[in-house]
Amino acid sequence: MYLRDYWAVLRTFWWLVLLAGLVGGTGAYVSSKLEPPLYRSSTRLYVMPVKPDFGNVMFIQNVVRQYSQLVIADRFLADVGEQLRLDLPVAALRQKITASGTAENLVIQVDVDDQDPGRAQAIARQLAKAFIQDQEARMKDVSKDNRIEVRSYDDPTPPALLRPSARRNVVAGGLLGLLIGTVCAFVLVYLDDTIKSSEDAERSVALPVLGSIPAAPGS
Repeated sequence: MYLRDYWAVLRTFWWLVLLAGLVGGTGAYVSSKLEPPLYRSSTRLYVMPVKPDFGNVMFIQNVVRQYSQLVIADRFLADVGEQLRLDLPVAALRQKITASGTAENLVIQVDVDDQDPGRAQAIARQLAKAFIQDQEARMKDVSKDNRIEVRSYDDPTPPALLRPSARRNVVAGGLLGLLIGTVCAFVLVYLDDTIKSSEDAERSVALPVLGSIPAAPGS
């Protein structure tokens, strides 16, 4: 097919492409409204040496990622569930939390996702508090030069809507619908084996068209 053939297909079946785009966008919008909202609250834990020499900083860089996994250990999650009276199994609570450590700036990022915005922020706050208290207890008998402190200087971020994003879903659904509509248009043309033009006749019989009989007036 030549470029003009593609354009002819789209010009003929523009209504199908547009309809598919509208259906895709509408379906995505309805789906977004039916999906339960999910909110995220985040907090940061700063891991710092009491004596900030080169050796201590290098050591902490190696343990930051380990701390990011330790913060979601069963004992801390159980404490959060008990303090907030969540009535949730530890495994279910862990699914709401992600933690990642950044060695470059010695920070542990904790994100909590929940359908209740207030509960998301409360979980983040209580988890940070429980981990800091545990770190203080573990460092109690460690010499000051080797002590590692964990601090949280800011309150967890206000809960923000994580999903659904209706606008993003509508755009994605509309684009997908346009793509599907375009494919359907070309499939219909491919399945249509009727001869409508001299070019179709040439492709069908692999011979050049020498002439054509015009349609009679009024026919």
